[in-house]
Amino acid sequence: MTAPPDVRAPGAPRPERAIRGVVIDLDGTALERVPRLHARTRASLRAAAARTPVIVATGRMYLSALPWARELHIREPLVCYDGAVVRAMPESGETLGPVLRAEPLPREQAVRALHLARQHGWYCQVYADEQILCEGLRPESDLYSRVSGIPVHEVADTEPYVSAGTPKVLFVVIDAAENARCRRVLHEQLDSGARVTQSRPEYIEVVNASVNKAVSAQAVTALLGLSLADCLAIGDAPNDIEMLQAAGFAAAVATAPVEVLEHADVVCAPPQEGGVADVLEALGI
Repeated sequence: MTAPPDVRAPGAPRPERAIRGVVIDLDGTALERVPRLHARTRASLRAAAARTPVIVATGRMYLSALPWARELHIREPLVCYDGAVVRAMPESGETLGPVLRAEPLPREQAVRALHLARQHGWYCQVYADEQILCEGLRPESDLYSRVSGIPVHEVADTEPYVSAGTPKVLFVVIDAAENARCRRVLHEQLDSGARVTQSRPEYIEVVNASVNKAVSAQAVTALLGLSLADCLAIGDAPNDIEMLQAAGFAAAVATAPVEVLEHADVVCAPPQEGGVADVLEALGI
């Protein structure tokens, strides 16, 4: 495959219709690997959010995405947990905004994923009421907590919590070969009710098969009288593919996997070089 051209290159593609909104991934796209915003990315996204809807679509949980949305002056509902939850920004004085959409992972698939983690010794965690729960604190839970900014709580058994409905089960497998094996086993052992995806190379995320960022971002754009076809989407990971496909114009980080790049119209520099700012500036957003 020939990679799409850099958005700054002479003659690079441009949208065929006016861009009326932006759908932006966080980790690996707007945020550097050690989570922080490049100054140009912060400034350009704030400027865009003052003029046009900017929708955050992330694998992060709501409370983990919220501080970044606030820093970027975003007002639109947040698409979280790979699209499993859409939640509005909090009203003044409130900690959480109202849930607008929720598609939990089916219980049988969540339990099966937990059993596979125990069987193979993989670290995994579940989510309940905006808390992260695991069955044993490990270096992987410390890594996730540092990236997300949210503490991970140890419980004796996570299985009762998934009965109430977890947005996803997340595995953290750092070794690349073991990560690939984990993904392969999950694909083989989970049925069509579950979807396996990734937001960062070491994360493996299991969500409801009906869940993706495109479906939930489309629900948000509909509230605004728009569609994803009216929007620019920017992403870098497999969990961004559907929103890149559905957007009117798609940009991917140049270092993204090939299966992501093939759905982009243009590429941009990685977040430590302010690639998101390059896209917004080049497209006049």
